Parts: sequence; C-alpha cells; structure tokens
Amino acid sequence: MKEAGKRRNVLSWEEWYLLAARYYGEHGDLLIPRDYVCPNGEKLGRWIERQRAKYNHVPSITGHLDAVQAEALERIGMVWKLEYRRPWKEWMDVLDRYAQAHGNIDVPHSFVLDGYGLGDWLVKQRLRYAAGELLPEEIGDLEERGMNWSLRTRPRAWEDWFSDAAAYHAAHGNLRVPPDYVTADGNRLGVWIARQRVLYKGRRKGSALSAEQIHRLESIGMVWQPLAFRADAWEQMYRWVSEYRDAHDRLPLWPRDLKAPDGRSMVGWIRTQRQQLADGKLSPGHAERLSRLGIRPAARAY
Repeated sequence: MKEAGKRRNVLSWEEWYLLAARYYGEHGDLLIPRDYVCPNGEKLGRWIERQRAKYNHVPSITGHLDAVQAEALERIGMVWKLEYRRPWKEWMDVLDRYAQAHGNIDVPHSFVLDGYGLGDWLVKQRLRYAAGELLPEEIGDLEERGMNWSLRTRPRAWEDWFSDAAAYHAAHGNLRVPPDYVTADGNRLGVWIARQRVLYKGRRKGSALSAEQIHRLESIGMVWQPLAFRADAWEQMYRWVSEYRDAHDRLPLWPRDLKAPDGRSMVGWIRTQRQQLADGKLSPGHAERLSRLGIRPAARAY
C-alpha cells in the first residue's frame, strides 16, 4: 500500500490525463468535484483544479500549461471557468439585476456580481453567437434584455482598459505587458499600455493623462520607461525557456503559437536571440547562457 501511495504522487502529466479521459468517458464531462478520488486513490479532483489554476495563471500556482496540454484537456470537456457551469436561468436572473440597477446590459467585461463574472460571461455569449453556437431561445432571452451583439466594436472606455490592466497585474504581479499582448476577450492591452506611456510624456496635444489616471496606473505597477524592465523581462523569458527545456528535453520551438506565462511568444523570443547572437548584439554573458540552452546564432544569408 505504501508503494502504491508513493507512485500516485509521481504520476506523469500523461498518466493523469488518461485518468481524466477515463472519467470523461464514464460521466460525459470533466466537472470533477475537488475532493474526487479515483478507485485506486489518485486525487483526480485536486489535479484538475490545479490544471485549471495553471491555465488561468493563478499567482499562487507555479508552472503553466502548454498549448498542447490545454487543447488535449478541452477535447475531453475541460471547463476553465467554473462559473460557466451555472444554469442559464441563473445568468438571466443576474443579468436582470444588473439591468434594473443600470438601465441596460452593456456590462463592463470585468464586472462581477455576487461571484458571477457577468461581463466575462457576456463576452463569451457574443463569441458563441458569432460562431452560431447559441440556441434560438438563448438568443431570444438576451435580445429581449437589449443585447448588443457588436458591443466589442464600440470604443472602449478608459475604465474598461484599466480593468484589463489590473487583471493582468493580479495574474502576473507586474504591468510589463508585451506590445503584442491580447487579452482572452481580444483586447490589445499591450498596445493600450504603450499608448498610455505616449500620453504620459505629453506627445499628444489635448489628450494627456489626468493626475488620477497616472496615480491609478502606478498603483498597479506601471513603469513609464520601458528600458527600466527590459533586463528583467529577458531574465524571465530565459528562465521559462530553461524550465520548458528541462521538462520536455527540447526547446519550445513547436507548436509555433506556444506562449510564455506573460503572453509572449517563446518561439519568437528564441528567434530574436538567435538573430541578435548572429549580429553580435548580446553581451558575452547572455551569449554564454543561451549557448548552454542550445540556442545558437542564426545562419547568415549570403
């Protein structure tokens, strides 16, 4: 019994996945209770909870899911946001409460009411509508309440962008948002952060940030001079690439859309380092450390 218990603690990700797939085959979903234990003693509920936390970048959880693992879990019914399990009628009741208080259902995407992530949920319904996945009665319920299906095309308020920035800070512990970073809702937060720096420097007449906006951004870690954190960003990516190589015995060169925890492309970062090595733009110390990872200079074209 002791040996069996020891083995349960060292199951590989693939072995856990097979247990999850077996549960899905028997129950038709992956909504596993947190305290669920397999017949042989594996705490599958806890494992699923941890995968969900990794996917959502919960700060207290170390490590992350790669794109292949996330896709594999989605194929067997993984639900990344547990609040989406709630019945449709409950969401309608919450939406009605919002409408009574605000006179519309143009809910800010980060709005939460009594534990219901209502804004985020409505974004998902718009995506489902665009994909033809909503049922006719669901469309009717939302349109009766004044649903605007194209709300995402309207200019977003500064407050909505700030909510995105605050969520990024909560997930990553900083506001070092990559320029190409896009939120799960499709909002180009990296571009917006860059624009705030331009406004802060007063490069656009009549659109300077207010003192309150500056204070609020600084309260969640805004750095006005990007050069101040480039070295730290390099170190972070180096560590993530190193951890990936140690875990998978290869560099993260595929799939091509593999992202680091902060949303940056790992493939793109490696490509940039190879080119900078070839151009002699990296310090000897950085060049040596990259060499230890197996990252070589890009071949020159002649």
